[in-house]
Amino acid sequence: MLNKLFLLLTSFTYLYLGGWAAFYPETYVELIGISINDNVGSSEIRSPIGGVNLLIGLFSFYAIFRSKHEDLFFKILLFIVSGILVGRVITFVYGEFTSVYLLYFTLFELVYVAFLASAIKRKSRKLF
Repeated sequence: MLNKLFLLLTSFTYLYLGGWAAFYPETYVELIGISINDNVGSSEIRSPIGGVNLLIGLFSFYAIFRSKHEDLFFKILLFIVSGILVGRVITFVYGEFTSVYLLYFTLFELVYVAFLASAIKRKSRKLF
């Protein structure tokens, strides 16, 4: 039940963020404090941020109804969020971790990594 709730929360969160970045990149970057200078910049927000987040949200929603894909989704999302956290650590090392936005998203990502690692470990213990 907890996994299904997590999948639903993840689906809403990532569909919202992905849709926002994909369809309204100008307002998305404005909120997080970066700017788009040309079409390449807009495309880079729409694609890796919007497109990837949309697919995470869709896969999460799909996994709610197809439990056999839940474990795969958790592993993929753990890989992605862990990669983002590596970038946050590098940002901290370079002394650029100066925004409340970065703190909130880092906490969000840490919670996700902890839950995902725990869920994967619990699932691997099941015999049936």
